[in-house]
Amino acid sequence: MIVAEIKSAIELAMERTKNLVMDEEEKKQLLRKDLEDRLKAIMRRFMEGMIDRERFLADFRGIDGDKRAKRMILIDLAIRGFEESIDNERLFDLLVLLGDDAGSAFGEEAKALKAGFKNELRAREAGIRKGIMDRLKAMDISGSAVEPNVAEWKEWKDAARETAASLKQRLMGWKDRILAVPA
Repeated sequence: MIVAEIKSAIELAMERTKNLVMDEEEKKQLLRKDLEDRLKAIMRRFMEGMIDRERFLADFRGIDGDKRAKRMILIDLAIRGFEESIDNERLFDLLVLLGDDAGSAFGEEAKALKAGFKNELRAREAGIRKGIMDRLKAMDISGSAVEPNVAEWKEWKDAARETAASLKQRLMGWKDRILAVPA
């Protein structure tokens, strides 16, 4: 009896929507959303270590769609990933993969961005750690056992956000250069 009610509701909905048609813009949006969902799925599998570089590239190339559009979507997804987490090796690996796919110079540039970002974070962390230790010492908190968890201090979170914002700007320029390469 419940099945009959559900079926009736589905049939009713189908009757009401049978004359609705999507315009070209809606079709494009639906296709882009489908492409983005498929790319998110392979990106997530790569980020979680479920697939390696070769499988990622095979899956990436196997998805129907304009290669340039696929690159753009994946780079945008990676940039969003950096906004959520600044210390993610796999995101850099993804950028190197996309860069290599566009041309080896782009892959090398992605590696240089990674190295520069890591160095900037290390330098900022060292400065913040010293400042924290100096403040603790001024409060008579010192000794070999005192090791502040820098990641939990506001100064570090602010510095990390600033560094990530700086990286985002560099990544946007890198993305523009990659997208200028013919697919």
